[in-house]
Amino acid sequence: MFTNKSAWFSSSVPQACHDFWIQEGGIIAGWKTADYLFSEDATCPDTVRIFESKDYLWNKVTVFHCLFLSACEKRHSVKSVCIGHYVLPPVSVQDGEGYYCILLSFLCVLTFPLFSVVLFTPGYVSMDNLQKYSGDLCDIYPVCFQCSNHKVHA
Repeated sequence: MFTNKSAWFSSSVPQACHDFWIQEGGIIAGWKTADYLFSEDATCPDTVRIFESKDYLWNKVTVFHCLFLSACEKRHSVKSVCIGHYVLPPVSVQDGEGYYCILLSFLCVLTFPLFSVVLFTPGYVSMDNLQKYSGDLCDIYPVCFQCSNHKVHA
């Protein structure tokens, strides 16, 4: 399932996830070279270090919740599980029981490790059902449940 793919695992991820990754042909790598980064806890010091890194701030890496692996195992497939539903945002953008985060993309297509505009709520909408964005690119600054935008000046 994960042949020729590499992953970094936070110390917060259970060993069973590491084992499943390897059992399905994946390899373990450092976070800067891995294809996927997995964590179970956004407050874990090793995960916080990634959230504070230049690579994360420049949208070069994405951290995923390790529950993605459980979903793949349950479905016996990686292709039938939308990894975008398992993005683990920093604590600063998490809201109580659910994740309410806005992920930005210059392409407006969920292509790892680039981001798309996605609102994660308990009743989420599939990426396949979102319309492509063809307008001007804007910076979006979430403030609680309101957003303001600013045009990008290139």
